Amino acid sequence: MNFPDEFQKQCIDLAQKLIGIKAARFHITDPHMHKKGFVGLNVKNEMEKKYYNKLEYIDPMHPSKFEDTNTTVISSNTIMPHTKWLNSVFYQDFIKPYGYVHVADMFFRNHGKIIAILTLLRDDSMDEFGSKDLDTMRNIQPFLEYSLNSIYLPARISEREFIADNYGLTNRELDVLEYALSGADNKTIAKQLNISLPTVRTHLQHIYPKIDVHSTNELISKVLRELNIQAG
Repeated sequence: MNFPDEFQKQCIDLAQKLIGIKAARFHITDPHMHKKGFVGLNVKNEMEKKYYNKLEYIDPMHPSKFEDTNTTVISSNTIMPHTKWLNSVFYQDFIKPYGYVHVADMFFRNHGKIIAILTLLRDDSMDEFGSKDLDTMRNIQPFLEYSLNSIYLPARISEREFIADNYGLTNRELDVLEYALSGADNKTIAKQLNISLPTVRTHLQHIYPKIDVHSTNELISKVLRELNIQAG
């Protein structure tokens, strides 16, 4: 719903000061390990769309690969030799075209499930993420994870309950609404929820009369306004 953008921006700012980066992407994830609630530094929206559309599932650093581990920090140079990374399809098609070379991820969990990822990027003017950098990331990860769980999850649960109680939306309709509020288009919603595009449209057609709106733009505007009022 109303993702904690300011918290995400502060985390990126902290990483920039402590570690040194050229760009960053902070994502809130859904239960199916898809990324949403994106806040970025020097990362264009087209990069996110490209990732969602065809490159997410060849990402060697995808969080689903680390879901059942205790890993909190990884980097491109720790998951594979640097030469192999440079020759990978994911690097060639996704990282290199935007001028970046080195990548590091910090995972945040709730009850063992990854709920957010902070991705840090460096270009070829900077060194790869070394042991000191990774140690710094591991040292700040517990505090950021605690803060995220204290800020994000209670707010998300509260907002979903508020919408469900006021408008009688089903859980799946809430999922569709949540993606719509994060800025996703119908095609992206369908892909992320693993449903067909017509099914997304059907859910939206069911949501509109419940909330007394006639379009997605009206829907987003009204729900965000009421969430802001509820947050007081």
